[in-house]
Amino acid sequence: SARNLRDWADLADLIDAGIEFHFAADGLNLNTRSGRLSADIQAVVAADYIRNLSEEARKGFYGRLKQGIYPLRAPTGYPNNGGGKVKTPDPERAPIIAKAFKLYATGEYTLRTLREALPLTSRDGKPVSIVGWSKILNNPFYYGLIRLRKTGEVFEGIHSPIISRELFEEVQGVLSG
Repeated sequence: SARNLRDWADLADLIDAGIEFHFAADGLNLNTRSGRLSADIQAVVAADYIRNLSEEARKGFYGRLKQGIYPLRAPTGYPNNGGGKVKTPDPERAPIIAKAFKLYATGEYTLRTLREALPLTSRDGKPVSIVGWSKILNNPFYYGLIRLRKTGEVFEGIHSPIISRELFEEVQGVLSG
C-alpha cells in the first residue's frame, strides 16, 4: 500500500480520519488493531526493501566508477554504449572536440566564436550552445578523469581520452583568465 513510511503515515492519517480503505491483494482490515499492526509491519518491510534497493544501486554505481567506467550518459564526443560499458570516442565528434580544445587554448577564441567556428551538434541535432561549450571545456572526462558534479569526487577513467591533460590544463588557464 505504500513504498515509504511517509506515504504510509499519510494513509494512516486518512484512516484515522474515518476514510475506509480496501486492498485488492490483501485481506487487511485497517479498522482493527491487528489489521493496522500487520499493515504497519508491511509498510516498514517495504520501506526497508526500497532503502536496500537504493543502497545496492549506489554500490553498483560506485563499483563501476572504481573500475573506471562512467555509468551515466556519455558526454558529447562519446556515443552512449550503455551504462556498464567503457565509453569510446565518437569518430565524427571527437575530432571536433579535440580541435575545440586546441583552438580555445590559443586564447584567440571565445565560447561564442568557438561555437561559430565548429559545427558540433548535441544529441538532439541542435548546435551546441555556449553553455554547452563551457561544460565541454571544463570536463576532465576528455583527458581521462571522471568527475561527479554533485559531490566533486574524481575517479580515474579507463575510457580513451580525446585530449591530453596538458591541453586541458592550458584551456583551464584561458578560461580562468
